[in-house]
Amino acid sequence: MKKKLLPLALGLMLCLGFTAGALAASGTKTIEVSYQDIKLVVDGVQANLKDGMGNSVEPFIYNGTTYLPVRAAGEALGKEVTWDGNTKTVYIGKVPGAEENWMTKLPPYQIGEQSKLYDGSDLKSYFTASGEKHLLGVTFIGAFVNSLDSYAMWNTNAQYKTMTFTVANLDGHGENAAMEVHLNGEYSGISYDLKWDDPPKTITVPLDSEQDDVVAEAMKDPKVQKFTADMDIVKVILVKNKLVNLIVKPKK
Repeated sequence: MKKKLLPLALGLMLCLGFTAGALAASGTKTIEVSYQDIKLVVDGVQANLKDGMGNSVEPFIYNGTTYLPVRAAGEALGKEVTWDGNTKTVYIGKVPGAEENWMTKLPPYQIGEQSKLYDGSDLKSYFTASGEKHLLGVTFIGAFVNSLDSYAMWNTNAQYKTMTFTVANLDGHGENAAMEVHLNGEYSGISYDLKWDDPPKTITVPLDSEQDDVVAEAMKDPKVQKFTADMDIVKVILVKNKLVNLIVKPKK
């Protein structure tokens, strides 16, 4: 995906799901535990166990069982640890039904010099669009119209049929913007115009679609709409699901 115009903010949309939890008894209990300077070693490297606030924490033994601080142990294994206070559930790794961070699952393999990737790993690193802060996305800021330095490229390995994202102007930039979609290194015939005061737009780009889907997406382009006004489409030429040409004739 390449060749963007002046200031543009792009963030991948995330899928939503739902999951249910089971009820269990709760309460408090006073116990005696044994601290014996227990260490956790992962693949030969001793882990520096810390809680969510950055404080050191220590494993302990209770009734013959060794207990590890779950967040510290999970992160030492390279897993994200999530606490759901509503269901009193600890998740290590993927949370069923949760939003996926596509900026870490499938980040762009290349971005332009005027582009910047936000993957959510730094809470102090964000951009704003329509008055809202965003930790995930890619921003494009071109120094001139048709800036070839403002782009992002994804390699989907033919695993996905569509790519859905939100596009919006960055706050503080008053210029209009436009975006062209390139597939397999060539212009797909799909482009989007965005006025500086437009609200964010959700866009779905067909990556491996049938002819009707490709044509329907191309018809959203005002230039294609103008070209085909009062015309019947008599032939569609596609190459690798990319719209090459529409052959039309006047409507009867």
